[in-house]
Amino acid sequence: MAVPVNTDRNAQRSSNPDGSAAQAGTGTAAASRRGKPAYKVDLPNYHADCDANYLRLCKLMPELASNHSWRYRMPEGTLEVSVVERSRYTTEVSLQACAAENGSKHRTNWLNPPPITVRLYHDARMAEVVAVDGQGPVGGDGLNFRYPNPAMHNEDERQQVNRYLSEWLAHCLANGRADADIQLGGQRF
Repeated sequence: MAVPVNTDRNAQRSSNPDGSAAQAGTGTAAASRRGKPAYKVDLPNYHADCDANYLRLCKLMPELASNHSWRYRMPEGTLEVSVVERSRYTTEVSLQACAAENGSKHRTNWLNPPPITVRLYHDARMAEVVAVDGQGPVGGDGLNFRYPNPAMHNEDERQQVNRYLSEWLAHCLANGRADADIQLGGQRF
């Protein structure tokens, strides 16, 4: 049954378990009615992930002030890291994985990680994912979160992508080899 817009049923209020009132249909009230507690950001873990990402990226990008791109050979392909934007206190980089060519004419991108854009905050020594596959900001504005939402992002989307980046960078450091040209006696290796 359709309810007209200007009726008391649309403006009814529900109370949260803590006694505060909330508008019916908002994310917090809807979550409370389902018995699910409202999501709270785990800030210490989030910052720990961002700190670790900064340190790992600094290892992968030596001489960040003068270089613009790096390339690493991985067992399953290559990792390309390139500077997108530089400013006094931040640097934005793009990480792109490419599948190895297995002797075939077709390059397969099956199970390749999507391109990730990361902003490094040099004053805070933190790195945060700002876009995945060209879509950002990750997790919306972080203020007025409702689920479901048009992008179908989870409440902890930011934490998830930063944790993913952390695991991916650890894998790259453990298994990647710098792709560099070396010249000795006129021969290129």
